[in-house]
Amino acid sequence: MLSNQFKEQLTTVQNVKTATRMVSMHVDEERILTCILESQELDIKNALGDDLYINLLQYVNRSNLDEKKDVYEDLLNGTIYEVDGQSRIFSGLINALNYFAYARLVKYGSGSASRIGYVNNQSEYSQLADIKQRQEEYKDAFAVAEGFMNDCIRYINYKINQNNNCGNGHKIRPRRGPIITKIGD
Repeated sequence: MLSNQFKEQLTTVQNVKTATRMVSMHVDEERILTCILESQELDIKNALGDDLYINLLQYVNRSNLDEKKDVYEDLLNGTIYEVDGQSRIFSGLINALNYFAYARLVKYGSGSASRIGYVNNQSEYSQLADIKQRQEEYKDAFAVAEGFMNDCIRYINYKINQNNNCGNGHKIRPRRGPIITKIGD
């Protein structure tokens, strides 16, 4: 179920499971992949712009993996860089995407649409978190993702100032947090 033409996405299901907070190994990989794709399209693409987003997807899908472009590697994986004599560090776009996908995974929970409506899947070995717990975890994870994303945008703007082929030559503004709507009571 790919919503874009690229075989490889900016992150993997395994990255979301291991590089964020606790995600059970039993969570359906299709559910996580859906969260990755939605996060790429709604969070990453909207923050970076179409040109840079497409360039990054083309980069991770390149045929010769030995050809590395340092500016993309640094943007994806994070780096330490210096601005006006001060060191700055960021965790990379992949980390931001992992947390955006994790936040969506928490938000959607174990629910699924069925012919009788939206239902939560339960088992005898676990207890579902209540809606308030899920909302709090979602808000916190999304805020972490936004922080990582803002660091990426700061790095991109630094590279644009250095004329280093990152972005489309226009500064990118950091996003200012999610719009929260109340779910449930």
